[in-house]
Amino acid sequence: MSYFILILFIISSALAALENLQVKNLNLDYVSPQGAGLVEKLSIGMSVQEIFNKQSYSFEIYRREDSFDVLSAYADFQWLYPIAFVHNLQKLNTEKFNLKIDRGEHFLRGESLRFTPQKGGDYFFRNFSLDCNGSSELKKVSERLKADCLDKMHATVTNMELPFQFLTDIADQLPDTPTETDDIPANDFFLSLYKGDFFSYVRIKYIVKAYLKIWGHVQYENEGKTLAIRIDSIKYGVLPVTDLVMAELRRQIHHSSISINPPWIRITHQ
Repeated sequence: MSYFILILFIISSALAALENLQVKNLNLDYVSPQGAGLVEKLSIGMSVQEIFNKQSYSFEIYRREDSFDVLSAYADFQWLYPIAFVHNLQKLNTEKFNLKIDRGEHFLRGESLRFTPQKGGDYFFRNFSLDCNGSSELKKVSERLKADCLDKMHATVTNMELPFQFLTDIADQLPDTPTETDDIPANDFFLSLYKGDFFSYVRIKYIVKAYLKIWGHVQYENEGKTLAIRIDSIKYGVLPVTDLVMAELRRQIHHSSISINPPWIRITHQ
């Protein structure tokens, strides 16, 4: 299952009320309930960087009961009713984070992204990019973003660290391998999606380096509130591990918004 497909689902929900957005080279250090950062450009209908003709500017961010206040010497604004996942983050750190949501072109890129959700666990992505291209004429930006990214999406990550033992638990069950293992690094993540069909791989090192490859299909259901992912095939090297991975997902994931009924995984935005 692709984490970038889930990130797309989160972003599209979080930006549902915005017509367009651009962030250039954002460096942010946030520990709830406040943080500070530096950004070269921020556009939400207007560009702070262009108005004040500055190369970059500092800002502060404060978590409120139902919003975030973003304050700087040049402009202040309030982000009302952010989705719970974003609003309840414990920590968020970015380096040279870039984001653009516009008509026909959307991208998410950066040198590093590290965050800790409300329930804990440290997620880390280094040298990542996600690009979507499409021709949707939908007026609502969240719907346009989802339609364009299902039309054509490409994503890569040089290195990522995830806070659970999923890959380790899968590796422990492979034939002719030891049952004890240390943390397994994941590198060279790749995702290509076209018209809903996707192919993804990530290189992991367990005894030998091999690729975990996934083929499947993704679509939206329930008027866009549910992300449905169909897993067609998963291989570790040449070994077919589809049933093994799906069984491990069902064992480890217990959340009211996630249902796993092979070959489908459904995530509902609540």
